[in-house]
Amino acid sequence: MLCSLILALLALTSAQKPQCDCSWTHGGTACGSDDGSDCWAVCCGAPCDCSWTHGGSSCGTSDGSVCWRECCSGKAPTPGPPSPPSPPAPPSPPSPPSGDADWCPSASDLVVAYGTPQLKDQGWTVQGNGGVATKSAFNLVGGFVEFDIDLSSVSTGVNANIYTISPSIGSAGYVGSNYCDGADNDKPWCLEVDWIESNGNCGGATTLHTKAGPGSNGCTSWGCRASYHYNGRTSFHVRIEYGEDGSWTTIRDGQVINAGTMSPTPGGSDWSVLKSAYQEKGAVIYSSEWQGWVPVEDCGTSGNLPGSHFSISNLKIKGSVVQGPTPRACKSLNQTVVV
Repeated sequence: MLCSLILALLALTSAQKPQCDCSWTHGGTACGSDDGSDCWAVCCGAPCDCSWTHGGSSCGTSDGSVCWRECCSGKAPTPGPPSPPSPPAPPSPPSPPSGDADWCPSASDLVVAYGTPQLKDQGWTVQGNGGVATKSAFNLVGGFVEFDIDLSSVSTGVNANIYTISPSIGSAGYVGSNYCDGADNDKPWCLEVDWIESNGNCGGATTLHTKAGPGSNGCTSWGCRASYHYNGRTSFHVRIEYGEDGSWTTIRDGQVINAGTMSPTPGGSDWSVLKSAYQEKGAVIYSSEWQGWVPVEDCGTSGNLPGSHFSISNLKIKGSVVQGPTPRACKSLNQTVVV
């Protein structure tokens, strides 16, 4: 039995190592450098230290040496399946469309109401005491208006605003003598829809005036109002939406201001007044900076009017022109000129 085991071991050793004639080495003196052959390893090579392979996990690819064959042949770890490719990044969502706005007023479609505002395409900047208006009056029923407003440089106690009035104007457009509003003053009364009246850069109010005279019995000169603080954010996007019934919603950076947030609460009769005025006279978009009354009085009631300024930009309007000249159409900005 022992003899059979010895013979088996000898046979295994013979299968693993080649039978080599080592006489050419002259006892090892003629070995020279490793030529990479198995017989050089049998006749001349010293035993290989295979600890560097860490059991075969560090073998890597063959470097052609006898020791790599001795230590790694059959031991190199089988490479696993290739890592699946990373899924492609989802495409960036398309930029939100500008909507189906009709009018993107140029600077020439605007007019200085008073003071020295700076007019620009689709907006303006008012420094100190001053006002701006659109030359045209629009029926916004079923439509919308969008703009960006920056109130960061308005002192508390200063009223910076944007709203609509519905005066009678000539074919050339609004002029300062056409002014009317929903307050108690020496100006003619007309519908006034205050999208934002801002107390500096602290807070503001959104107010509707559909009835002449003071009082708490509806949307009088005292107004149906929603007040709010900005909580440190003084530049925001505003979208004004009108329903087909004349109902009105202001969205200020996601904050929805509508009948349900106003006090007193406007109702169907108020929407009828608004709808009728917009259809018959249209809405002149008016924006000014002045001092005398501010909402959100806890922000402060006095400030630096000459040192204050605010800006409107990216103004877009969806609605028909009722009075005044035709402003620049938004679609003209997207036309490609072929030369």
